[in-house]
Amino acid sequence: VGLGAGLNNGRGAIMMKLAVASCMCTAAFKKQPVWDDIAAHQPDALVLLGDSVYTDIHAPSDPQTMGDDEFAQYLFSLYRELLAQPQFVRLVKSLPLGQVFSIWDDHDFLWDNALGAEARANPQHQGKVRLSTAFQEAFRRALSQGLAPGSFPSAYNDPVFWHRPDVPLSTPSIRLAADVWLHLCDVRTFRTRTWLLAESKRTLLGPAQRAQVAGAIQAHPQAVHLLASGSTLAGWKRYARDQKWLHQLASQQRMLVLSGDIHRNEVDAFHTGGWPLHEVTSSGAAVRDAVIAGALQQNFGLLDIDDQVVQVRLFHKGAQQKALARTYDRQTWLPRA
Repeated sequence: VGLGAGLNNGRGAIMMKLAVASCMCTAAFKKQPVWDDIAAHQPDALVLLGDSVYTDIHAPSDPQTMGDDEFAQYLFSLYRELLAQPQFVRLVKSLPLGQVFSIWDDHDFLWDNALGAEARANPQHQGKVRLSTAFQEAFRRALSQGLAPGSFPSAYNDPVFWHRPDVPLSTPSIRLAADVWLHLCDVRTFRTRTWLLAESKRTLLGPAQRAQVAGAIQAHPQAVHLLASGSTLAGWKRYARDQKWLHQLASQQRMLVLSGDIHRNEVDAFHTGGWPLHEVTSSGAAVRDAVIAGALQQNFGLLDIDDQVVQVRLFHKGAQQKALARTYDRQTWLPRA
């Protein structure tokens, strides 16, 4: 658990500015002005909401058929390329240490629409899952250290990638400010299929992760809880148990889901029978509509949080999308007019 640096600007007792972004394909987009756009707003922290690298774009061969050694070399090249992207590096280095966070989605977990439950049961892919987990954890450590020299291993065969215990990606809960918590979720490792699978057997987070997240949230009932999910809540609808769990939890807590994946910005809200559940999606930091086809995206979001409100602003190519702006009242957890 880390404590973020809150600022006081006179609007409320606590003030912090959180930037969110997802989906950046450095292999196809060498220049990424979105990071300069974010830096201009001087955020206190940054959350990367998945698809930070794309294993299935411009790959030397099909990642699904790669052996473990080839897959590790390929992952290493992708992460090193992102960690050398000048605009991204400049932004990360401008932020306080320990205030850049990352989750993953399908493209940086394995490949498009990858299902962790099936991959972990497949001997051909089990090693790739272990490697991708180790690489994501190494990426997180480098980000937390401000990309200091040596913070990311210098070779693909470093023991940190190959000798990591066979455990899932960590899903920590981070205290950003006195009563603001960020919960990093893993929506890939335990994900089952939905087609031709009974709802009782479907899972997105898995029971252990659900219990961990619920415990962390319920321990701070007066706080604002930001749940980082690579998948949008539209994707959760096919997992009835996970969706029911989320809605029940949100009905008693001030919860806002931060999501990525869909290559556009969006906001949504859901009735739970108690507190409303809000969602803010910011996706498409450095991709086109279909990654390398369609209109170029350059999207990010900002959350300004104090003890009175959570203000959401979403941006496309540097300009605010005012129709998507929201201000949530922390007393009622409803949008202010």
